Amino acid sequence: MIRFFLITVLLFTVSNASVIHFEEEKYVEVIDNSLYKKGTLEFIKNKIKLKYNNSSRILIYEDDTLTILVDNEIQKIDLKNQLSIKIVFLLIDSIYKNKYGVIKEYFTIDKEKNVNYLTPNKNLKNYILSVEFKKNKALDYIIIKMKNGNITTIREINE
Repeated sequence: MIRFFLITVLLFTVSNASVIHFEEEKYVEVIDNSLYKKGTLEFIKNKIKLKYNNSSRILIYEDDTLTILVDNEIQKIDLKNQLSIKIVFLLIDSIYKNKYGVIKEYFTIDKEKNVNYLTPNKNLKNYILSVEFKKNKALDYIIIKMKNGNITTIREINE
């Protein structure tokens, strides 16, 4: 009976989750160099689970908390005071799920030829210069330009 219950829970969790494979380019202004990573984003109800390939580290965003799992250690970060990190996860979630109302709470949206340009509101201008994204059925790209000069580009890939 317990085995049946566990299998049912596992199947329910998997069936209610969407997984995308992505590649990330992060330009770091301080070292004038780009870092490249690939990984998966798993959308589970009200959570996002991020896992980079060739890494044991897993990031789980839920509500205003970022949980970092590394091997057997767990670290929790309250994102109420880490607005720049919170906004990146909100953007990914909102763009993937087409929740433009959430985006409008933080940004002004301009659209030209299927490309969305986001200008941050007053609170975010201290962290983010601009966001650009293109999405048809799949995510073509998200480009997040930070005030510190760093630029993160995320592209959905087929694997």
